[in-house]
Amino acid sequence: MALHDLLAAIEAEATAEVARLRDGRHREAGAIIADAERQARDLEAAAVAAAEREEREAGELRLTAARDHAAAGLRDAHEAAYQLIAAETRARLAAARDRDDYPAILAALLAEARAALPTATVVRVDPADEPLARGLLPGDSPVRVEATLRSAGGVEVADGAGTRVRNTVEERLAAAEPALRALAGRLLRPGGDGEARSAELREVPA
Repeated sequence: MALHDLLAAIEAEATAEVARLRDGRHREAGAIIADAERQARDLEAAAVAAAEREEREAGELRLTAARDHAAAGLRDAHEAAYQLIAAETRARLAAARDRDDYPAILAALLAEARAALPTATVVRVDPADEPLARGLLPGDSPVRVEATLRSAGGVEVADGAGTRVRNTVEERLAAAEPALRALAGRLLRPGGDGEARSAELREVPA
């Protein structure tokens, strides 16, 4: 083979090799670019998902905070309603002696206390109730009346062994507190009836 032909053959082979290598590099580069683009898409999708998840969690936290705030407001409203009802009831009980039926009320409170402590030898009342209390006991009763109690109405009975039973309007209000709180809760529910409120308040023991 002439030198001329040999050089031409070498050049042709070199050109083919360069083309082959170039094509291979192009393919490798394409694969790298495609992989990078896929990774970029995956990263973007993951970032979007994370942002959506964080936004969803933040939204849930805001919703929970709003619900907690509303619940606290409702509890405050319940307590305010109860305090209004309790104040109204205390005002009524403080004026118990002004009621026409107060003698019957005091008699009932005295009878209940003595039934709870049949061995009572002392009846303690507020000084304002002393004449009425003495009139409620039989003339020959061994039970003595002491005007040493401070109360809006009612009695305290005691025996010689130190046992005491107090049955006053204040004690009755304390016993009625759970019912009053339940009433406040019912009044704040949708459809709470103001007339029912007045009726129920009238039923609170005096």
